[in-house]
Amino acid sequence: MPSQYNPEIHHRRSIRLKGHDYAVGGLYFITICAHHDAGNIFAPPDVREMVGHEYIAGVKSGKWPRFPGKIWHRNYYECIVRNPEAERKIGEYIRMNPWKCISHFGNGMRGIGNPALLNCPKIGVLCSRKVPPGCNLEPPESEDVFIGGFHSPPEKQSLDRLLARGDRIICCPAWGLKGIHVPEKWLPALDSNRILILEMKNPAGNLVAAAERNMFVMQSADQLWVPHATPGGMLTRLLDAKSRRAR
Repeated sequence: MPSQYNPEIHHRRSIRLKGHDYAVGGLYFITICAHHDAGNIFAPPDVREMVGHEYIAGVKSGKWPRFPGKIWHRNYYECIVRNPEAERKIGEYIRMNPWKCISHFGNGMRGIGNPALLNCPKIGVLCSRKVPPGCNLEPPESEDVFIGGFHSPPEKQSLDRLLARGDRIICCPAWGLKGIHVPEKWLPALDSNRILILEMKNPAGNLVAAAERNMFVMQSADQLWVPHATPGGMLTRLLDAKSRRAR
């Protein structure tokens, strides 16, 4: 016999907006969340295209390993898309949300974006904060990946040019990935797999972290592009030390 209604047990609440007429036409943004107890069942590429019943059938037939708990949360989340601006923002969220997944590269480093760029030939971009008038900040034309902290104003200017040209970039910014808000002008590069945002062990913006970031760029790059290094400055001292070690 079916169980009788018990308000102490059967108290699932509706998530629908009271007073809204769902019978009329409109757009809705629906989010369905996987349960944390499901384990890493979505790692195999074939599984990502399945609905939950198909995966469970594969588990029962022995094709896939068993998993603890449930796959999906009991409920879902919905948002009424009320205007074109909301639709644009939701579309951008859907498009960019996968890039919020942080990859771990070993040695304590993490990043978001295209990790394959780490395996490409790289040009290190380094420049002192103050450059003389007429200093050429146009990066050289190259098929290699440009890597840098892009922290000083001239480096930021070069980064803007690289983004506009469509070059491939590894950026080691002076901030961490927790709660990251990717600059809007970086989004096209992320969307087209042209950028990797790499978190440094010390993501601070002070001089010590800047020196560590520059050393990492020097060690990672196959060649360097240095529009200007101020005599006696921190960058010049690092370059001199690198030159002495290479002898």
